[in-house]
Amino acid sequence: MAGNELLYGLLGLGLGVLVLVFSYNQWLERKHRKLAEQAFRSEHRDVLLEGSAEPTELREEPVEPVADEEFEERIEPASAKIPPAAPIGRAADPALPMEAIAIDAVIRIEAPAGLVASAVVSAAGGPLAQLQRQVRWYGLSQETYKWVPVDENDSHAYTRIAVAMQLADRRGPANERELEIFIAAIQRVCDQFLAVSSFGERAESLELGRSADEFCAATDVQIAINVVAGELPFAGTKLRGLAEAAGLKLNNDGSFHAADENGQLLFVLASRDATLFSTETLRQGTSRGVTLTLDVPRVASGVFAFDRMSALAIHLAESFNGSVVDDNGHALSSASLNGIRTQIQQFQQQMNQQGIPAGSPLALRLFS
Repeated sequence: MAGNELLYGLLGLGLGVLVLVFSYNQWLERKHRKLAEQAFRSEHRDVLLEGSAEPTELREEPVEPVADEEFEERIEPASAKIPPAAPIGRAADPALPMEAIAIDAVIRIEAPAGLVASAVVSAAGGPLAQLQRQVRWYGLSQETYKWVPVDENDSHAYTRIAVAMQLADRRGPANERELEIFIAAIQRVCDQFLAVSSFGERAESLELGRSADEFCAATDVQIAINVVAGELPFAGTKLRGLAEAAGLKLNNDGSFHAADENGQLLFVLASRDATLFSTETLRQGTSRGVTLTLDVPRVASGVFAFDRMSALAIHLAESFNGSVVDDNGHALSSASLNGIRTQIQQFQQQMNQQGIPAGSPLALRLFS
């Protein structure tokens, strides 16, 4: 009898520890989400739409990109940086990367016997195929005790896995039905593998998605410069030669891409009409105009990219005896281009201050 009482006591203690760990993980995730919502809800204005043609005076502080590991510290108040004590009996799980918390709904999966990542990801693939949202998987490495990305090719076993669904992008926020599909799909997988799942409040996830979408809508700006032909159209062979001489490469999407030394896209040069550029069309055809486009939130060095893009536009206009105009056909003078350049710098300063630098992994996901 005494042995049974001891066994029951140990089982009760183990269950209590498990509940404490789950509660702590949910609290930590909820804390980071609230901090992310504060960043999304900060007051800001669209300087590109509100600015005048005259350049606006800038503050003298430089624009510096923020490293991914600095993102959490940039938006977290100092009073929140002291973590609570870990639950008794087992060290608390480390926090997921901020990129996986700021704009994602996260379900945590636990199986003391271990789960092979490839089996779990593959089993969820069918049900999750109904979603048009990005889903990312993480496993808690026993060697480094850090969350690492996993996929259907990962044959390692993990006792703890997290799956994250992106809640907002340029298509808008995730809705209640999408969240329900996501939760139900992961629960079926947990039932299949005898694992336990843990998820926070659905209302909080939906609110986070709406907040992220509002931020995305308010800061989603693209700059376009058009070069239109004069009396004679642009010869395709000459256009390709000038583009390639400027460092651009013809892409499979039918446009020329300009990239930095790391291969990150800076801007795109495309036909002003619906024509797609190809080796054949450029060899035999002509063009009445081209459009150069800079996707401001997705480019880290926006001023550098704009300078390079506007210089190429002017060079093309001079080479073809054409004109540099905006989308309404109005000529873009040097003063106008300088004004846009200043506003891009101010705009990216604002994103930097929000803790979501332009061109960062989080910005690339949000503006996808």
